[in-house]
Amino acid sequence: MSIRTSDTGRLATKETLQRRKARSADHSHPVNVVHHDEATFGERLADAIASGIGSWKFLIVQTAAVLMWVSLNIVGLVNHWDPFPFILLNLLFSVQAAYTGPVLLLAGNRQAQKDRLTLEHAATEADKADMQNVQILKAIEKNTEISERNIEVALQILTHLQTQVEGHMATDAAKAAGQAGQSQT
Repeated sequence: MSIRTSDTGRLATKETLQRRKARSADHSHPVNVVHHDEATFGERLADAIASGIGSWKFLIVQTAAVLMWVSLNIVGLVNHWDPFPFILLNLLFSVQAAYTGPVLLLAGNRQAQKDRLTLEHAATEADKADMQNVQILKAIEKNTEISERNIEVALQILTHLQTQVEGHMATDAAKAAGQAGQSQT
């Protein structure tokens, strides 16, 4: 899959991420699934070699091999196939470096490609979250408007009830005053 930063490339990536579900136990995130499934044999080989070269196991094994090479050539138990300046060993290191550099660059390019996919996926997810937030805010606004209308109606009812209570109290007070006036006469 060719990764482009144009709109069509983003749409293609988005569609690919949406189409593919996590199929592999090793790669559960959609970006990792796309990154792994779309890799060529050479890209997967470069990833494997780069992860091997960048490990402690590789450094320990290489250090042990170099120490054994130098020891056997100094002591001479097996013939001096590579006498002291160790020209053959230097040649082997040069060949290793000549191949390691490009392999690491390939793996680095793949990692950059994966990072771009991850960022595009994160942006898509952020857009979805933003849309959900907008929907939630609209629902809250609608509920707030309904609550405000309910409060206005409740205040109107309370005002009406207060007016009725005051009216009844005035009527009761007038009746009480009228009865008090009749009882005095």
